[in-house]
Amino acid sequence: MTSSAQYSRLVPYRVFSCFFSKKILCEGHLSRSSGLAGGFSSLLVTLLCAAPIAAAADGDPLLAMYFDDTQMVESATRAAKPITQVAENVTVISAEEIDAIHAQSLSEVLNRVAGVSVRMTPEDFNGGSRIFIQGSRDEHVLVLIDGVRLNSAMSGAADLAHIPLRIVKRIEIIKGPGSAVWGSSQGGVINIITKSPGPGGKPTGSVAGEFGERQVGAYEADIAGKVERVGYFLYAGQQDSNGLLNNHYYDAGRAYGKITVDLPHQGLLTFSGMAVDPHYRTGDFDYGTPYFSQDARDRSHFVTANYDTPLTESLHLNIGVRDYERNFIDNRDILSSSPEGDPGALFYQANWHEQSQGANGLLTWHDSWQQVALGAEINRSKMDTVTDYGSWAQTNWWAPAQDLSKPGAEEVWGLFINDTMRLGKLTLTPGIRYDQHSISGSMVSPSLGATYLLRPDTLLRGTAARGFQYPILSYIAGGGIWDNPNTQLQPEEVTSFQVGVENRSLSFMSVKMDAFLHHVTDTWGVDYSTGAVTNGGKSERKGFEAELETTPWHDLSLATNATYTLLTPEDEQEEDDSSTATNLILRYRDTIGWKGELAGHYIWWTSDKVAGLTGQAADMTWNLSLGRTVYSSEWLSCELYAKAYNLFNGNATSDSYYPMPGRWLLAGMRVTF
Repeated sequence: MTSSAQYSRLVPYRVFSCFFSKKILCEGHLSRSSGLAGGFSSLLVTLLCAAPIAAAADGDPLLAMYFDDTQMVESATRAAKPITQVAENVTVISAEEIDAIHAQSLSEVLNRVAGVSVRMTPEDFNGGSRIFIQGSRDEHVLVLIDGVRLNSAMSGAADLAHIPLRIVKRIEIIKGPGSAVWGSSQGGVINIITKSPGPGGKPTGSVAGEFGERQVGAYEADIAGKVERVGYFLYAGQQDSNGLLNNHYYDAGRAYGKITVDLPHQGLLTFSGMAVDPHYRTGDFDYGTPYFSQDARDRSHFVTANYDTPLTESLHLNIGVRDYERNFIDNRDILSSSPEGDPGALFYQANWHEQSQGANGLLTWHDSWQQVALGAEINRSKMDTVTDYGSWAQTNWWAPAQDLSKPGAEEVWGLFINDTMRLGKLTLTPGIRYDQHSISGSMVSPSLGATYLLRPDTLLRGTAARGFQYPILSYIAGGGIWDNPNTQLQPEEVTSFQVGVENRSLSFMSVKMDAFLHHVTDTWGVDYSTGAVTNGGKSERKGFEAELETTPWHDLSLATNATYTLLTPEDEQEEDDSSTATNLILRYRDTIGWKGELAGHYIWWTSDKVAGLTGQAADMTWNLSLGRTVYSSEWLSCELYAKAYNLFNGNATSDSYYPMPGRWLLAGMRVTF
């Protein structure tokens, strides 16, 4: 994929469909959300009354929105194009916004986005993360970095906790199926685009350190530059903590590098690679016998090579290859307090290994009114496990001393084409993709999107799309003595509609609204008589997102969003389930270097059917951050900052095994040159 222009702000993009059927509106599927809609309307009225009518028109660049054609998005079609031509429901998060909130992990960043929910296990410093989009399961969300698919062949999900934030240039999030471009991605796509090498011979970079309670620490450095035709961006960092509660622990080293080589005829050759080695302890568990503690190592690395060149003035070629490998070790020892088993003895240790290789090619052609993208890709994955069982498991579970699983392997290749046609105020984006899976067969994913600039300050967006999710490799191949793969398991399929509007007719506020419907068939479920995953019936996820941001007034601004999701289960005898999430962020940015914000987050769900979550939130939790640039010159600047997490000791979950820590503090310093 080619990179687009530099991003300088957080710009959420909404999708609104011209194809949202009359049947949906007539049946009133979204009417059950009227309670939340009323509450949000009240909040909106309050903000309108409180907002300064004489606010500055130009405002804070972090909050400028929607209609700037210099803002480019590439994940929607794999070819960069202006935001006014993007029909998909997309949110873009810039590196500048990540820096401004002094976030510790990608989970913290993504949990602020409308339509996105992140569940940390444990709820501790940089705990493991499970991410859900508009009520999807975590395995439905495709996660990429430098074109590498991070979703596990073992679980289907991707853990974002260990990706260093300092390497991120921007994050593009597609909400809803991206199958017409990316293949298997029923719930959405998170594309992490990394920073580029420096433009000139003078190196630039930063050195930073953070220190918090319970020996929380982070130390990192990066440098970028260019020597003649060779550019470079290099990063190294370390995060660690003794755990904020419940005998938790976290220690991770991370390294990343990107090298570019300018070739003749404007060609560019790019190499990138990352290695992470986190070791973390999730806690002690006494819900069954024997009681045990759990710690894990999750080593992974990837390398990529990419060639990018213009063939003619209108035709562009991009070719890439990649290799990814991961070793995950889940170690469980018997606790001294356990009523059964030998204290300190091995309960079991599972060692999962997975590897994938892939290649892709992309041709893009454009003229004054049209842009066409034609691409193909192939990805091969394999996995196996080795599990060692202790004496208690051998005696009580009749397990062998060591279980070697049967290896599993798969191959997926896809071919896609899409077109962006600009017809005055209207832009149409048709697309289609064909995928072939070595075990589960073929899938065809069409999509049709549109944007319409109704007025200079009002933009309509919409999509209608078909999508799918190929079965997780561990569900259909390989496995050990406890596994029963189902080679007949079929993909889940989804039909999706999204509609909405973005408006900034008020000088002091911008508003965005979006509604979505995802109808899923051939859903997966466990057959408890055999232990295999099988196809079931159907379900629906529907709801809406609402967002507003005020123009800065005396350097203060307010941003808020709310998301309501209603899940209708496949069994009509069961009741519907819902989730409600809200973010409220008060920002301060001035021209002399002060940055601060008070950010509140709340989520409530009725059961574990929405986003796979358990328990109910009791409180809205708040984080407070404040920083200032204390020194600045032409070649050096220094920023000091502090952050208070869970400022009012809120309880965001009723999960007794993964409770939320109370208030804890962190301070840091970053020197940039």
